Amino acid sequence: MVHGTGSFGGGGGGGGFSGGGGFSFTTTTIHTHHLHSRRNHGEEGDCDCSWICVCFCCRGQSFQVRICTLWTWIVAIILTTSLITVFHVNKTQNVEATVTDMRKVPKKFSETFCDGVTITSHKSTFNAYLMDGEPSNYLEGLQNVTFKKKTQIKYNSYEYWGFYLLANSRIQISACPDSSLEFIIIKGEDDFKKFKNDECFYTCSVLSNSLYCYSNKPAVFHYTVKADDEYYLIFANRYIMPYPTVLAVNFTLDKRLYDLSNNVAECTNSQASPSCTLHFPSLHKHPSIVLNVTSSSDTEGDAEIEVTCISRKWVYVMIFFLIPTVLGLLGTILIVKKYRKKSTQAPTSTRSSAPFNALPDVLEESQEPSVPAARSGYGAVMSPPKYKENGGAPPSYEEATKK
Repeated sequence: MVHGTGSFGGGGGGGGFSGGGGFSFTTTTIHTHHLHSRRNHGEEGDCDCSWICVCFCCRGQSFQVRICTLWTWIVAIILTTSLITVFHVNKTQNVEATVTDMRKVPKKFSETFCDGVTITSHKSTFNAYLMDGEPSNYLEGLQNVTFKKKTQIKYNSYEYWGFYLLANSRIQISACPDSSLEFIIIKGEDDFKKFKNDECFYTCSVLSNSLYCYSNKPAVFHYTVKADDEYYLIFANRYIMPYPTVLAVNFTLDKRLYDLSNNVAECTNSQASPSCTLHFPSLHKHPSIVLNVTSSSDTEGDAEIEVTCISRKWVYVMIFFLIPTVLGLLGTILIVKKYRKKSTQAPTSTRSSAPFNALPDVLEESQEPSVPAARSGYGAVMSPPKYKENGGAPPSYEEATKK
């Protein structure tokens, strides 16, 4: 798949926990008064539900605030889901390959959001095939690929070549170093990353052996591929003598290939036109894309191919604009009907009637009452008769007290 070199670090961090030796426990005090006040606050008025219902379950909010909160949630959800769809579900994929590789694009594109894919490579030519479902048929024969490499591997370093191989393909290595080397085969990108991070060596490999060359007779190793995957062939110089090692190696790959005669569509790029397009028709199964690299301008035959989704714009408009807008309008109508305050009662007077009438002013003896007839009833004041009008003098004390 790719070619590269690396070195063994040896400076990885030590084991155990960092942060100054051992564990530290911190005493936590629970303030019951604070908890009680928080509960009382929830009982009194503001929110009677958890934060997830803050749109609708907070008391005392006006319907305008509820509507603004609803639309804020809708916009946030739209932005989040659309970004996830664009940058995660249907993000552009970079596929690394080498000449003669036949491999599937690792992650599938959604035919709901993608009308097709655009495939681009500026350093290689390839054939791309669109399959209805997973490719399951293989050609009867094997494609034989042979090439030679001569390199120098420094002490405490390694060099690798990677290929994508289908199940039942065969690998044959014939190598003759001028001193001892270690040869391992690692299956899968995850295990290869662990190897590069010094997390494993032999435990990551599916084949490991020491490599010697006696009397110019090369060492030969064979391996049969068990499953479709990326396989990394690694030569490592880890022995005691700190000298570089010269390596001459012959690679022989008997590669199994897919039978792509039942493809739905195919396209080919060229150096003049580095891109080609595959459109997704009406398929019974999820589409899969198979790439076959035919040539490369890179000296090692490496190729980097970019696969980009052609978006169905009307689907994005419907899912991320029309449907949220309709739901938001319906929610707005429900909020207005339920929470809008209607003044259905007429205004009432706050003036209250006095239970008692005001007493009239006290008249002086020389003043005559303005109303000749004395009123009777509750609250009326009766003036006593005058002695002059009755034709007599006031009684003496003895007469007044006499029974």
